[in-house]
Amino acid sequence: MTRVLSQRPDILAPLINVSINEGSQVTPGYIFIAPFQIERPGPYIYTSDGDLVWSGSDGSTDELFHDLHVCNYGGSDHLCYFQGTQIEGYARGRNLILTDDYTPAATVQSGNGLEPIDLHELEVLDGERMLFPIYQPKPYDLSAYGVEPPNGWVMDGIFQEVDIKSGKVLFEWGSIDHVPPSESDVPLGINSIVGNGQSNATPWDYFHINSVDKFPNGDYLISARHTSAIYRVSGQNGAVIWRLGGTNSTIQTTDYNFSAQHDARVNDENSTHTVLSLFDNGSNGFRNTSLTSSGMIVAIDRQSSTSTLLTRFQAPAPGLLSSSQGNFQLLSNGHGFIGWGSIPSFSEHTPDGTPIYFATLIDTDAMNYRAFKYNWTATPADAPAIAAQAPANGATTFWASWNGATDYTNWNFYGASSGSDQFTLLASIGKQGFQTTYTSPQFYTRAYAEAIGSDGSSLRKSPVVNVAVPS
Repeated sequence: MTRVLSQRPDILAPLINVSINEGSQVTPGYIFIAPFQIERPGPYIYTSDGDLVWSGSDGSTDELFHDLHVCNYGGSDHLCYFQGTQIEGYARGRNLILTDDYTPAATVQSGNGLEPIDLHELEVLDGERMLFPIYQPKPYDLSAYGVEPPNGWVMDGIFQEVDIKSGKVLFEWGSIDHVPPSESDVPLGINSIVGNGQSNATPWDYFHINSVDKFPNGDYLISARHTSAIYRVSGQNGAVIWRLGGTNSTIQTTDYNFSAQHDARVNDENSTHTVLSLFDNGSNGFRNTSLTSSGMIVAIDRQSSTSTLLTRFQAPAPGLLSSSQGNFQLLSNGHGFIGWGSIPSFSEHTPDGTPIYFATLIDTDAMNYRAFKYNWTATPADAPAIAAQAPANGATTFWASWNGATDYTNWNFYGASSGSDQFTLLASIGKQGFQTTYTSPQFYTRAYAEAIGSDGSSLRKSPVVNVAVPS
């Protein structure tokens, strides 16, 4: 379900139902999502009240968008997201970086002649480098799994770290060189997403890399959904240093479990302990290890090779079980922000896990890979938009919006009568959300709107438009 905007009929943003909003307890900031399986897929920014701030949809329904978030590029805040074509459980595309006026700053492609970038990760490091995955089919002897030579293909879960400006590949790692298919917990051929291993078009996606993070010492943290394991790998030679979860874990999980997880992140580390966060799906659609999905913070004691659960963040009762996708963002104040993946909801929680915000896309067919909360300040390169309509010699209604603008508080509406070049200030109206509406009792033939900042300054004017008179 979408809202049709009078002055921007090209924007068909999905509607959001906010069911929990504890006001002052909720962390300030905007919500960043990129839903799909909707009328107009795209990257979108919303307020916590569910009002649209920015639609980045280009109108395409052939390509999807994922992982919209604020990233530091070149020392300042930018927007980053993936755009490409979905192919079963992975994608082929590129990563885009936009400035704070929504114009392109960089496009990042995969290197070393590999397949295009996959959707599952986009992380900018130190404002200069980027981590991303690649799903690369490779020949592999699968005779032990009933696939006779010369057939036999696996999907190698690769990630690269590249220099954004030059495109130079600084580090590359592939799962098949370090993690054997025997660690997979998804049987070959169970569905089209997993693949039957018979050809390069249907490789066995035995690993399914879905997040990559980097430790301060240069090692990497990798999450693989189809092994239900999290791996620390050496930033020197790619060797697996330890495994958490899965069939071959080297770290004992003492009071919790997880499976089919997403979004493993390094939160803290000292000489003896490592603290991670992750989103535990607890289900892959055909095997459940939990009644509900959750965000988790876990501590690893590297001396004893044990791990314990510090906090679990769950959806309001009775909870949600998301069989795919999802993420868990740990905010700077200790709150958790969760995107529930295949269930198109997102929520915020206090440090003890209490939900203080919960919202859901109204379109029940929608999915959203990840959801985030960030502060964001933007002044679009594009001008504000206005539409105006009136019956012949009747009251004139004005609609104004400025897609992506964050710093204006009011609209000044101006009108001119037939035969006059003089525009009159008709009213100053407080911002009403994405679209602000004003009706003057007088008839006007032309109109424009002016966005006003909190200090009363003029920020930008819309073009002058003719007032539409319905026939």
